[in-house]
Amino acid sequence: MTAIQTAVSALLIGIMVIYAVLVVLVLIRAVSGPRIADRLMAINMIGTIVIILMAVTAVKLNEDYLLDICVIYAMISFLSVVILTKVYMGVHEENVLKKHKIDMQRKEKEESADDSEWDELLRGLE
Repeated sequence: MTAIQTAVSALLIGIMVIYAVLVVLVLIRAVSGPRIADRLMAINMIGTIVIILMAVTAVKLNEDYLLDICVIYAMISFLSVVILTKVYMGVHEENVLKKHKIDMQRKEKEESADDSEWDELLRGLE
């Protein structure tokens, strides 16, 4: 190997190590994310980093079929994030409707309690 090929090989390995560290950091974020939206974004980011790692590996090993696998993995990753987002939005809308229903029931109880207090005051005045 020439000096340029060795330098490029070392650079590609360095890039792969950096992205491997980033995958670990994003995985930590996916586990500890305070909201589901943060976790979804972290999962999407992990998918993107894996695609980049596969592309860099394809360049390093000079294997063209890995790029085809990258494209297929990108499509699957995109579809999985879309499906997870749809599921999350359905659960979120359901929770919002439940909360709204509970608030309305609470408001009706408060109004009926206020009406009964007024009725008692009016009876006391008669």
